[in-house]
Amino acid sequence: MEDQSTHTFFFIIALILLLSDCTALDTISAYQEIRDGNTLVSEGGMFELGFFSPGKSKNRYVGIWYKKISYGTVVWVANRETPIAGNSGMLKLSTLGNLVIQSGGNTMVWSSNSTVSMWSNNTVVVQLLDTGNLVVWNKNKIIWQSFDYPGDTILPGMKLGTDLVTGLQRRMMSWKSPDDPSIGEYMNIHDINGYPQNLRMKGEIVKGRLGPWNGLGYSGFPIEKENQIYLTEFVMNEKEIYHKYELKSSVFQRVVLTWDGKTLILQWIERIKDWIVYANADVDTCDRYSLCGPYGICIINKHPPCSCMDGFEPRNPDEWEASDWASGCIRKKPLYCRNGNESDDGNGDGFWKISGVKV
Repeated sequence: MEDQSTHTFFFIIALILLLSDCTALDTISAYQEIRDGNTLVSEGGMFELGFFSPGKSKNRYVGIWYKKISYGTVVWVANRETPIAGNSGMLKLSTLGNLVIQSGGNTMVWSSNSTVSMWSNNTVVVQLLDTGNLVVWNKNKIIWQSFDYPGDTILPGMKLGTDLVTGLQRRMMSWKSPDDPSIGEYMNIHDINGYPQNLRMKGEIVKGRLGPWNGLGYSGFPIEKENQIYLTEFVMNEKEIYHKYELKSSVFQRVVLTWDGKTLILQWIERIKDWIVYANADVDTCDRYSLCGPYGICIINKHPPCSCMDGFEPRNPDEWEASDWASGCIRKKPLYCRNGNESDDGNGDGFWKISGVKV
């Protein structure tokens, strides 16, 4: 009987330990830490936060990835530019609300640079939400959130744009490679100089744009019809200018700026357990920025797509013949400006209206 009681006792202890391991935390408070090998899991089990190594890399990063679906698909990385060698990393939260990543002893490799008043009597906590947002709370007020600092991924509910009060710019920045999440060559920004528009950049070079905003939609982009999957929202007021999308159904979508410069809307298909390309940010051939050069016109249903406006001709005919239209077009005849008066031959200069184009 004694042996049976002993076995029962150890069985209960083992069961308690097993259950405690299965209870995932979505929140930590000050003085707590997440060490390499431990994770936070959102309440509904959709997302997980912890240390990981991308692709073939051995470097360690703190990231957020899907857990319930597409396990390991990373959607956000904290220490993109400061990886950790080895498994000595830990994520900690200070009593003043600053989220930090340390390596080895007390070497800080990354910080959220977020604090609250030292006189605050409220508990500061960090929580991973089922939206994929990592939030630092104080008295139910957001001090800092990962959604304000997108990487290569935009999740439903994230904003792409500018906070006019704080100057915070939310933009997408590609990874350098599938094995390296540091900032790569490509960037998607919400440009607010003039009428707002979304620009796709490679370094300082504009590669494409969605816009400008004309009050109903983005010029040059088909006005979106009501659908059952998602809705988009454009907000412009004295405090902020941004664009975001929300899901209306139970599908899973994410927008990704790939390391080689493609902006893709990916949708999870449970039947095949994989992501498919739901849409591409490039609407058509003419969406490539300045494809036809100065004074050139790009026509979607024409092949080749580039031609010169009336009264203009290719600047470099040989390049145009080889389908390189970047040099654009020049006037066949110089302007004959006489304050709107007709020239001697009766053909004075004037204005010509061109409809249905994105300037």
